[in-house]
Amino acid sequence: MRPRRWRCSALLLASALLAGATGCDDLSRFSTKPGQAYCGAVTLGSAFRTGLSPRVQMRLEIDASALDGPDSPGTLTTYEAATQDQPERRLLDGAELRTIAPIAHDALSRLQFGEGRERNALFAVNPADPAGEGLLAIVSFQSDEAIEVRLLRPGAPVVEGAAPGIERRQIFGIFRLTKRKEGCGF
Repeated sequence: MRPRRWRCSALLLASALLAGATGCDDLSRFSTKPGQAYCGAVTLGSAFRTGLSPRVQMRLEIDASALDGPDSPGTLTTYEAATQDQPERRLLDGAELRTIAPIAHDALSRLQFGEGRERNALFAVNPADPAGEGLLAIVSFQSDEAIEVRLLRPGAPVVEGAAPGIERRQIFGIFRLTKRKEGCGF
């Protein structure tokens, strides 16, 4: 009797662990289909935004099943509408979320901060301007079905009397994105 009970207990425990493991990390509901995108604007508070206009919007297209693979799981695009003084601008224009291979072997690969985030992932992105410095994108998959993207670049040091050019300025911005069935309109 004892060996059989032990086998049943072990089987039940293994089943529970497997069910828990697959349920906790299933992010497939975040994937976008053709024509869909996650859309939103930069946080307006100046404490949470540096080097970005308060008018900047973001679009994210993502395949959550590719998060742990070697290929890009998606793209980021930003859009700032034209004003009387400047034409429309795109810091990112279909920039691939590039994996940073060594991070997969580091604790950063499972970065946890704040409640309500099911998973955070770090990616490199290239700006639309080939002369511009690359950026880091921290993508947070949230339990309320939204995605939050933190976009940052340390930027070039500020030299007294001369600020770095737009392609090398410091950038930090938080974007809260929600899924739209018909894209973002830009």
